[in-house]
Amino acid sequence: MVTDAPSRAVSGADAGVSRRLFLIWQNPESRQFIRVGALSELADGRYAFAYTDDARAAADFYPLTQFSDLGRTYVSTGLPAFFVNRLMSRKRDSFPDYLRSLGIDSPDLDTPMELLARTGGPRATDTFHLVDDLVADADGVVTSRFLASGVRYLDADGARLACLEDGQRLQLRADPTNPANERAQLICIGSGEPVGYVPDWLLTDLEDLQARSNELEIIAERVSPDAQPHLRLLCRIEARVSPH
Repeated sequence: MVTDAPSRAVSGADAGVSRRLFLIWQNPESRQFIRVGALSELADGRYAFAYTDDARAAADFYPLTQFSDLGRTYVSTGLPAFFVNRLMSRKRDSFPDYLRSLGIDSPDLDTPMELLARTGGPRATDTFHLVDDLVADADGVVTSRFLASGVRYLDADGARLACLEDGQRLQLRADPTNPANERAQLICIGSGEPVGYVPDWLLTDLEDLQARSNELEIIAERVSPDAQPHLRLLCRIEARVSPH
C-alpha cells in the first residue's frame, strides 16, 4: 500500500539506494528534455529525492512545491505525493487489467517504483516523466521496461500487434524525417513494419545505453492488442555493457 508522509530536508540520505529513477522535465518552450531530479528508494524502505546539477543550471526550471530547495535532499517514510499522484488508483475497476498490461504478474513486482519505471508516470497536467536508472548488474547486464508510444497512429486497427507474441524480438529504426522529432526511433516487428515509437523522454538515456553497450535488444514483453493504445505494447530493454 502506498502511503505518504511529509518530507524533511536533510543534508543527505543516510541509507543505501536499492532503486533509482530519474525525473525528466520537458521545457514547454524549447521542447528540450532535461534530467532534473532523482527519486531513490532506500534500503530501509524510505524514499529520497534530490535535484540534479542540470536542474540548478536550467534558467526556466522552477523547483516543485513539495521540494522547494534545489540544494537539498528530501527523505520521507512514504512515497512523496508528487509521485503517488502519478500512479493509477488501485480502487479503479480497471486496475487488474492495468497490471496485466504492464507485465506485473507477481506481488514482488507490484511496487510503486516498478510501476513508475514501466509507465513513466505521465500526467496530462505537466511535462514530467520518470525513467529507470539504466545501470548494469554484477554481470554487466542492463534490464529495463517501457511502454511504446504512438501505437494508436502506427497500428490503429491492431493488426500488426495481433501477429506479435510475448517474447518476440523487436527492431529499432531511426526516423530522421519525423516532423515532430528528428531523433525519433521506431519500434518495428520482424517484417520491418512499425508498431510504435520509443518515448521521446527516454531517447537520451537509450542513446547513451546504445553507445556504451556491446549488445542491445528490444523485446516485446507484454502484447495487449485490446488494451488502451498506450498500454498495448510493453517493451523490455536488454543490454550488455563492458565493466569499467
